[in-house]
Amino acid sequence: MEIRDLRKVIGQFKLEHRTIEVLCLGDRESATVWLRRTWPEPVLELGYATELDKPIQRLHLYRAEWNRNLRNLVKDEAREIWVASQRERGSA
Repeated sequence: MEIRDLRKVIGQFKLEHRTIEVLCLGDRESATVWLRRTWPEPVLELGYATELDKPIQRLHLYRAEWNRNLRNLVKDEAREIWVASQRERGSA
């Protein structure tokens, strides 16, 4: 079984014309999420954000060359979704 088979969607957001899903590993407590563009098609794995529990997060993109502003927006959105999922997890 590959790691992508263990991931689950914890949220999504819009970035300009793109719809991006945020995924995490099943029940593991991890400060890393993966990013997948679901629209426009084709679906594309974009990369991942790490250290979401730290003051400064890191974004690793597989192909996309985005400017600093877009990269910061992606990190902020991914972190907000991750924090919300951690809260839900804690109250479950």
